[in-house]
Amino acid sequence: MTAVLAASILAFDLVLPPWWGFLVAFLLVILGGIVATSFAGPNLAAVGISPDDQLLVRPVGLVRLWALSKGHECPVTAIADVGVADRKTLARKWKTVGTHLPGVMTAGRFRSHHETDLWMVGRSKEVLVIELHDQPFRHLVVQVEDPHAAVEALRAAMNRER
Repeated sequence: MTAVLAASILAFDLVLPPWWGFLVAFLLVILGGIVATSFAGPNLAAVGISPDDQLLVRPVGLVRLWALSKGHECPVTAIADVGVADRKTLARKWKTVGTHLPGVMTAGRFRSHHETDLWMVGRSKEVLVIELHDQPFRHLVVQVEDPHAAVEALRAAMNRER
């Protein structure tokens, strides 16, 4: 009986990996989720104008988890400028909250010189940059399917409001 018990304990020890095995598996699942999210589609954020002239920027899917943000909402009058920029030319500053996997995903808050930016960008070459004033975020840097069309729509909303 003790031989069977000893054999079952030995088999149990051989089947389960040590504690670090679970940690490695957990980290691989997290990295896999980030990579899968960045390849999931062209939109990592939804950008729009509500009927009461509010700019709405919301993360799509798991980007909400990786950015640790629900997005941002502000009046259209708070938009200082909009434009399209090359993702590689933009400075990310210091990450405060979120995820940064170089070349794969940048999502979260980045801070420098008392300014905070919100990023929701994957592997896209061009990103939409919304510059704000009198808001918690100075810039919203987001990946949308067609950033040029988004710029035109936001500029139309800005002109309509003024």
